[in-house]
Amino acid sequence: MKKAILTLGIILLVLQSSCSNDSNTNPNTVQGQWKLVNVSGTFAGIDNDFEPGLITWDFNPTTQMVSIVNNNTDLDKWDVFETGVYNYQIVENPEFTCGEILKIDGIEMGCFTVTNNSLVVDQSIADGFRLQFVE
Repeated sequence: MKKAILTLGIILLVLQSSCSNDSNTNPNTVQGQWKLVNVSGTFAGIDNDFEPGLITWDFNPTTQMVSIVNNNTDLDKWDVFETGVYNYQIVENPEFTCGEILKIDGIEMGCFTVTNNSLVVDQSIADGFRLQFVE
């Protein structure tokens, strides 16, 4: 009987320690405000740098809306979206190597990665663009 209780206790201890409170969080989630600092790529060879804060994208995962403030006045620099509020989704897409892509207003923006203070949205595998953001 003591062996059964001890075994049950050990099993419960192992199960409890394997659980974590953040099981519903994705470390690769796009949220909060990001500053667009570079747009590059396409067959045209675009490589546009922007001062941090000139163009901001603020992702709200609760409403699935992104608020973009675009203060770029240089018409020669492609800056993706005008100032406005757009819906966004993170969707599974097995056609891309990353498995999940970012869609804004129904437009497939490509794969994305969030690391440290950087967000990269990359569609360059299909001769698209690469967007680089900082916090």
